[in-house]
Amino acid sequence: MRFSVNALAAVLLSLGSATGLFAAEALPPGLSATWVVEDLSGKGVIDNLQTTLEIRTDGSYGGNGGCNTYRGNLKFEADGSVTFAPAAATRKMCAPAVMDQEQRFFDALGTVKSWKLENGLLLLADKDGGHAMRLAMLRNTTDIVLQIPNTVTVDRQTVSYDCDGDLKVKADYINAESVSLAILTFGENFVIASNVIAGSGARYAGGQFEWWTKGDEGTLRDMTSGAVVPGIACRKAP
Repeated sequence: MRFSVNALAAVLLSLGSATGLFAAEALPPGLSATWVVEDLSGKGVIDNLQTTLEIRTDGSYGGNGGCNTYRGNLKFEADGSVTFAPAAATRKMCAPAVMDQEQRFFDALGTVKSWKLENGLLLLADKDGGHAMRLAMLRNTTDIVLQIPNTVTVDRQTVSYDCDGDLKVKADYINAESVSLAILTFGENFVIASNVIAGSGARYAGGQFEWWTKGDEGTLRDMTSGAVVPGIACRKAP
């Protein structure tokens, strides 16, 4: 049996449309990555529970909902909109809180119609522009273990801040007796800052950055910019 080149091309195009696949160049730049969910519909997520979304160049997506792995297809339209087709997932059972977050993730993903990359974050919204979820790119990491002598208690808190210029800062505060650290993540920066003497509030310095907090407010300053350059004002995210 012989196929003409045109006929074969038509068959392949039909198969591609049926499976939801599309050419790699159709994927908008910067989206092909593994993303971790930071917020779902403005209600936050469980600390230390990773719900991930991997967007692939072959037109598929997948990841871990927090309990179950899943996979599906997505489609980008000419107008920039995006649709995530319903996903197939494993059927494990986990703790109720974990299952609740996973279900909220799948529900939110089903409403997504638009996307935006902003300050290294992926923002997904529904057809009315309402916030569906916020995700950060998952990067290769290395665990660091600190052994602090004569330490009885360790307190750790994670706080997210909304800053001027649409900058997002995540601060992990670690307090262990006389040791006080702030681990800052913003944009492409990862900074481990140590507490230094301050007249009021808490002041941390690490690398070229200074982080000063008082109550629910913070100020981030690049110390290489000079003393006359004001810092970036931040407020604790709701």
